[in-house]
Amino acid sequence: MAEKARFEYFFEVITRTSRALQESADLGEALQIMVDTVTEVFKAKGSVLRVLGPSGNELELMAATGLSRQYLEKGTVIADAGHSEVFEDQLVVINDVANDPRIQYPDAAVAEGIVSIIGVPFQVTGTMRMVLRIYFDSMLDLKEEDHRLLYYMAQQSAIAIKNAMQHTRYLESFRKVSTAIHEGDAVSDILETIVSTIREIMEARGAIYWIVDTDQQQVYMKVTSGFQMNTLAHISYDTLKDVFRFENEKEVFFEDVRNDPRIPSTTGLGKQMVISILGVPFHIVDQYRGVLAVYFSKPRKMLQSEINFVRDSGRQGAIALHKAFRYDERMLKAFREIIEGLVLSLEAKDACTHGHSLNVANYGKMAAQQMGLSEREVEEVFRGGLLHDIGKIAMQDNILGNLGHLSPGDFETIKKHPVIGAKIIGRLSLLNEVAPIILYHHERYDGSGYPEGLMGEAIPLGARIIAVSDAFDAMTSDRPKKENMSIPKALNLLQLEAGTKFDPDVVRSFVQAIETNIDSVQPYTMPESHAACDNVENAGEKRRFPLPEWVRRCIPGF
Repeated sequence: MAEKARFEYFFEVITRTSRALQESADLGEALQIMVDTVTEVFKAKGSVLRVLGPSGNELELMAATGLSRQYLEKGTVIADAGHSEVFEDQLVVINDVANDPRIQYPDAAVAEGIVSIIGVPFQVTGTMRMVLRIYFDSMLDLKEEDHRLLYYMAQQSAIAIKNAMQHTRYLESFRKVSTAIHEGDAVSDILETIVSTIREIMEARGAIYWIVDTDQQQVYMKVTSGFQMNTLAHISYDTLKDVFRFENEKEVFFEDVRNDPRIPSTTGLGKQMVISILGVPFHIVDQYRGVLAVYFSKPRKMLQSEINFVRDSGRQGAIALHKAFRYDERMLKAFREIIEGLVLSLEAKDACTHGHSLNVANYGKMAAQQMGLSEREVEEVFRGGLLHDIGKIAMQDNILGNLGHLSPGDFETIKKHPVIGAKIIGRLSLLNEVAPIILYHHERYDGSGYPEGLMGEAIPLGARIIAVSDAFDAMTSDRPKKENMSIPKALNLLQLEAGTKFDPDVVRSFVQAIETNIDSVQPYTMPESHAACDNVENAGEKRRFPLPEWVRRCIPGF
């Protein structure tokens, strides 16, 4: 074969194979075109393409042409040094299959009419190896140039197969995530799919999707795949911002973090355990941003197609998060409307304590912040304060109008309102976390409260805070037949009762919060128009209204 003819043959194989892999929508079909082309161009008896299986000791058939089914199904094709070229880095030529010890099934090969074999091994990815075997029915006469060109063909075929496989897997990944977003899967599940798919396709050590809140300057959440590192689990917002510069929304690549001054700490971002890192930031919605980081244990060059894949995957996650955050906003709006409706219902029932629930909620919030509680815990205390007396909507008007002057029987009735309130709120999934605050806000630190007589830290902290807030507002606000108390006197009384009625730590923080925010203290002053509150019977007739059916089911006796 002339040198020009050889080159033209090999060039034709590479061109036709690459085109088939790029244009075919099905990878199996493209690989079949590859073996068909090789067999035709080399005028061979047949060809097969095999891939090293996950066990590492068997070659699995991917595509074949020109050989009988009987031969192809002759038995397991072993992938070991004695019988396979798959781990070689060069072309392998067997000129006489009948007498070569490397042939695993010599009798079957002779019966098939095979005389010679060319084995072309190549590595597709870091863990995926393939071998193309070309079968001839005559002896071969290959020159050194043929060896080089065949090996070059193998390398080009590996690149084409790798690109085709990546493209197919990219499309499958996007399809899977898009379906999950469309069907409303949980955001955490969608992000887990993204990071696990990226780690697998890019053969990375691990992948992490961080979500940060730029207003609060904190890591909002993260999802990981592939590894767990303590340094990554507790990464700070400032470190993420310094390293990935997510405000620029441009990818950052560290080819070798060991000698990169952009990550000065040997423990930051897992620097001791990885070499290359790709980080791609995104804007999600409002103050929320995402960073999708991919970690490699070995030095790694990054193709633009790989960067695009990570960026597009991260954007899919951003879409899911955007939808989730917007949904949360709608839910919070509905949530606020539910709370407002319940509080207005209570105030319609007991207009003489107008504003009490909001005051208790605000005072409780200030105290919770003073104590250093988390934002979520502060919000729970606030909601608990708004709804702490909601159980009173089940009380008769004459009882509510005589608070502070109740008969023993009526007092036992009013003591049921924490239990009733907790049952009402416990039925609402958006509010059930505050039910313990409602249930226990009349417990006393020394165990003398109700409904269960809990004492000390057995009482939920939120309930201990609301107990102090409730007492303070009751002392400082106007009530029928009761004179209000000055703020300093009320604070002094709380301190006197710390350790008996109230948690001393809560009282201490409450007093500090009130003194610091004295302008925010607004005790309720009853206007003259509420003088009818003194006439409980008449006022009750004016304020009567039907309870919703779902509330009635929570109240014993209805």
